[in-house]
Amino acid sequence: MTSDRGLAAVRRWLGEVSSAACAFESRWTLAALRRVDGDLARRLFEQRGLFDQACVTGTAEEVDLQGAALCRGYAAAVQTLSQAQAPDDAYMLGADPVSGLKVAIGDQKAAAARVREIHGERVVWVTPDECASLLASVEAFKFVGAVKQFFPGAEIVDRYADQPS
Repeated sequence: MTSDRGLAAVRRWLGEVSSAACAFESRWTLAALRRVDGDLARRLFEQRGLFDQACVTGTAEEVDLQGAALCRGYAAAVQTLSQAQAPDDAYMLGADPVSGLKVAIGDQKAAAARVREIHGERVVWVTPDECASLLASVEAFKFVGAVKQFFPGAEIVDRYADQPS
C-alpha cells in the first residue's frame, strides 16, 4: 500500500473499524459470540483477517470493501448478542463488602468505559497482567499467592465480620 489514496483509505477505515469494534468489545468477547452464533463468530474472525490483509497489500478499493464489510460484521455481532440478551463477558467484577471497593478485571480496554457506565465511576479497572504483577510483587499478596497455589480452592474471607480488618 503505497498510494496516497490507499493510505487515506487505511486511515479512514482503521478509525471506522475501531469504532465498530468498540461497540462489540466493550461488552463481549468472540467466545460469547461463538456461544450464541458460531457461524457469525467464524465469519467475523475471517473478515478481520481479510481487512488486515487489504490494509497491508490491497488497493484503496479493497480496503474500502473489506473495511465496510468488517464494520457490518461488528454491527451484526452487536445486534445478535443484544437480541440474545447475552451477558457482558469482556470483564469480571468483584467487590469488597467491607470497604465497598469494586474492581473490574479485563483485557479489552474498550470495556473499561462500559464498566464505569454500568457500575459507577469508582470502579478500579485492572488487567490480568496487572493482577499477576501485584500478586508477584506486593509482600502481602505473595502469601496469598502461595496459599492459593497449594490450595487452589482457597478463598479470602472475613473471619470475624464484626471486627475491623
